[in-house]
Amino acid sequence: MFQAGFAPATPDGDTVRKVPADVIVLPSPLLGPAGYEPLVDALAARGAGAVVARLPDGALVPAAVLAAFVDQVTASAAPLLVAHSNAGYLVPAVRAAAPVESVVFVDAALPLAAAATTLLAPPQFGEFVAGLPQEDGLLPPWPLWWDPADVLPLFPSREWFTRVSDEAPRLPPSWFTTPVEVPSGWEALPAAYLGFGSTYAEELAFARAAGWPVEEVDGHHLHLLTDPAATAGAVLRLRERLG
Repeated sequence: MFQAGFAPATPDGDTVRKVPADVIVLPSPLLGPAGYEPLVDALAARGAGAVVARLPDGALVPAAVLAAFVDQVTASAAPLLVAHSNAGYLVPAVRAAAPVESVVFVDAALPLAAAATTLLAPPQFGEFVAGLPQEDGLLPPWPLWWDPADVLPLFPSREWFTRVSDEAPRLPPSWFTTPVEVPSGWEALPAAYLGFGSTYAEELAFARAAGWPVEEVDGHHLHLLTDPAATAGAVLRLRERLG
């Protein structure tokens, strides 16, 4: 049900400042970067320097987010890409345009169909989004889409819920109906999948069929926020399995 800092490019389009890193984390554009800081800290505690890719300023449309991710992945020169949730849809196009050795998908959506493009949500999810309230043509922040009784347990504290809600982008509904490129053969590139529970059961099955290393952790969609240490450990184990 639930689908949810590296220096950004300068406003005049100058090249992103290069910062050495082992891992670059692509945040879900529904959630924003704040919720990934504990994972970055946990990776650093294990000797893996990590940064979170920032989202671009202004209206968040897929082309702008994809371009920002490509710029930052290229500039970071990080060999490992970690993508969570909705960011998973963008990874094939990012990998086609930026040098990445391998990727670990963390409870992430994937383009499952053998097609040249993908939408950024399954059709039934797009229908759900279309029924959400809007203001100025934008959706509420993702944590506010749900009943508090359902979503609060995904956060380590109410303070974290408030912080992520305050920083989460407000997306246009068109985010979920805009096609994004899926280069042919992307699934053959070095990749692994870390799943939390059964929300992404189809993606886990896809990963196994593609021959990827797979690990499952008993948790929920924001387990990387509530238990970043376990998540970091699993990510690094999968990196080792990828060689």
